[in-house]
Formats: sequence, structure tokens, C-alpha cells
Amino acid sequence: MNARAVALITAALLSWSLLVSTANAIDPEKQRIYSNIEKTGLCGTDPSGAFPPSPCTVPSGQRLIIEHVSGYVFLPTSTNTTTGVSIVITDPGLGLSSAAFHNFVATKTFPGPVSDTFSFSIPFKMMLNAGATFYFSPSDNVAVSGYLVKQ
Repeated sequence: MNARAVALITAALLSWSLLVSTANAIDPEKQRIYSNIEKTGLCGTDPSGAFPPSPCTVPSGQRLIIEHVSGYVFLPTSTNTTTGVSIVITDPGLGLSSAAFHNFVATKTFPGPVSDTFSFSIPFKMMLNAGATFYFSPSDNVAVSGYLVKQ
């Protein structure tokens, strides 16, 4: 390996370490990842039918910053090509009490003989306070990503 290659690799590694340490200095309390998997189950869903909603709860002492949501819902076979999915939020810190706050368009991605599958995926930025709950209705599966910050 020649000296120029070694210099470029060294500079890249140094730049990366400075970038990481700078990000940590700016936001040291930020936990980089949030996922709506609680214990061994997925929270945040409200399937159609007899099953009750399964809300997610923001951990004590934390604020949740949601950055992206995606999911799908199974609905009876129809000619519809889209359906609406809402995020239902309870957050006393924001003055919300079981309110459908935002709506998403889910597009039919798989027509089936018994049920159709409608999917949605969108960048979405929202902050929820400690103790807040949320779920998507209707939805059979939802993925929420973002990060937690200390309150």
C-alpha cells in the first residue's frame, strides 16, 4: 500500500471519529434508535375485527421523537384502491385525549381472495411526552422508528 492510500484511510478514520464525537457532544442524551417492539410483541396496532388496540407507551422520563412510520392493514376484499389509517394519540402534555391526530393514505398492494392488503410508509416527525400512548387504526402491523431523548 502506498503512502497516499495510507494517508487517505487515516484521514477518513479521523473524520469519522470526529463526526461521531461531535454528534455525541451536541446531543449526548439522545438514544439513537426507537422501535415499537415492547417485550416480545409489537405495539401500536389496532387490527380490524374483535381484537382491541395495542397501544405503545412512551417510557417514563423520555420523550419520543418519531421520524418514520410504515405498516399494513388487512381489509375485506373490495374495489377500493386506498384506505385511511390514523394515529390515535393520548398525550396529556400536549392536551390530547384519544385523538386521531394524523391520517395516512394506505394503498392496496395485494388484492386477495379473502382480504386485501393496504400498505403505507412515510417520513413523519412528531414528539410525544413520557407516558403518552399511540396506536395506528386500523392496522395489523406497524413499524415506528425514531429516537428517545431525556425529558
